Amino acid sequence: MPCDASNASPPPPPDGLKAAGLRVWAAIHSEYEFPGSPEATLLVEELARTADMVHRLQRIVDEADTLRTSGSRGQDVAIPELDALRTYRGQFAALIKQLDLPAPLDDIEQPETNLAGPMSRSESARIAAEARWRKQ
Repeated sequence: MPCDASNASPPPPPDGLKAAGLRVWAAIHSEYEFPGSPEATLLVEELARTADMVHRLQRIVDEADTLRTSGSRGQDVAIPELDALRTYRGQFAALIKQLDLPAPLDDIEQPETNLAGPMSRSESARIAAEARWRKQ
């Protein structure tokens, strides 16, 4: 649920998070709060740890002299960090989706209300379509 600025400060980050994970932890907890939802807090922690791993693997890939290495039979294969990076990025995206965070209240566009009468069928369909696309 979106965070109410008048509430208490966000929970302290878990031990062991590096810079990327701390940024994710702070960004999510500055926008959302999870009262009575320890599973959401655990997901945010896993998301932050995954962000650290993505950052670490990306740095290794960026600093590599080549993205190819020799396989068991001498064939060219991608360095293992590339595959791990792809896997962790997929996990990161899956965790974000699993959190199912609503848009912050400031970001939600309120539909224009028609004070002259009820919404037309096309107006209603347009608003519903926008909501569906925004959710994906």
